[in-house]
Amino acid sequence: MAKDWHDPAEMAKESAIYARFVLVLGGIAAWDVLRTLPFDLSIVTGKRKWRWPMLLYFANRIFMLIHIFAYCVNLNAIQQINCDTVVWLSKITDMLGTCTSSIILALRTIAVWHRIKRVWVPLAGLCVVQVVLWCLTMRYSKSVWNPQRKVCQIQSTSPVPLLIGVWGFTMMLDFIIMVLCSVRLWRTRGRGGISSLLLRDGMAYFLVTFIVNFVQTVLAGLNLNAIMNIMVLPMTLVVSVIASTTVFRNVFTLHDDFASEFEKTNGKSGTNPGTTNVSRITFGKGGSTRPPRFGPRRDFLTTAGTDHFAMETVNSSPNLGGVEVTRTVDIERDADAHYNGDHKVDVDDGTSSVATRDEKGRAIGGAF
Repeated sequence: MAKDWHDPAEMAKESAIYARFVLVLGGIAAWDVLRTLPFDLSIVTGKRKWRWPMLLYFANRIFMLIHIFAYCVNLNAIQQINCDTVVWLSKITDMLGTCTSSIILALRTIAVWHRIKRVWVPLAGLCVVQVVLWCLTMRYSKSVWNPQRKVCQIQSTSPVPLLIGVWGFTMMLDFIIMVLCSVRLWRTRGRGGISSLLLRDGMAYFLVTFIVNFVQTVLAGLNLNAIMNIMVLPMTLVVSVIASTTVFRNVFTLHDDFASEFEKTNGKSGTNPGTTNVSRITFGKGGSTRPPRFGPRRDFLTTAGTDHFAMETVNSSPNLGGVEVTRTVDIERDADAHYNGDHKVDVDDGTSSVATRDEKGRAIGGAF
């Protein structure tokens, strides 16, 4: 005899399992936050340089905690609560948490591709579509207070085609992000460092989230009952948030460790901390103001009457996804005019014509 998934006794049994499952997920979410608290505090206290994607990182974790908290309140209430508010809170945090996780990984992929338009425009469009699909689910979920069980009992969820569409699209977006990032990083996989880290974490993120999203999609497609339709919904959010924020922390930890080591090793010359030891060449009075050519690289900037030339790449720490550490030679000038990279004479205005180290650092390793 086939099981009657809509039998009240069966649904009560599944609801009890669901309540215990959510408590376990709450413990996992709290454990993840507590074990990574030193990293969070290093940002809050200013020990780590603030970068705007960190806002998404903190928001993502907050959405996860609020989502699990709403479920725990609902499933462990001791008196009647406002079911509409609880359902809305759990739905909005689920939407924001899932979409933010995808955006964090999309930003990483965009950075790996050096923000070229043919990559970031399609990814931005796909992220917008994901948000729109999630918004369509907001008006369907309904629950009522059950005085016997003291819980907001789920009455209905989104239509099955919409649920399948939302989770199927999320799986597709994660797959596209994984492929784009892996293709770019595959070329530098043998150099170690951050490229290998991003490739490894990207594959791990995709596999883990694909499994939980696939299970959720299958349950939604089976449409056994209102509870089974969302049985693993909290787990998909917790897994997605933990996976994406772990990738985020690994990238920034490796980048900051490299930057600290590099400054200690090469930042003692009295010049900009982003350069290696500097050789200074001074031309005598009346000498030519045209800068000498050092091979194919002719990038230079001008400050206080000195031309700073980027020469050959020097050996440094492991490869950071395409960022090079170059040796710099400063040339003091006697005249205000100099030739630029196109061999045209410019007048020195005391400003820099190339990116500063901080600007270059924003692209390090395909990080954020």
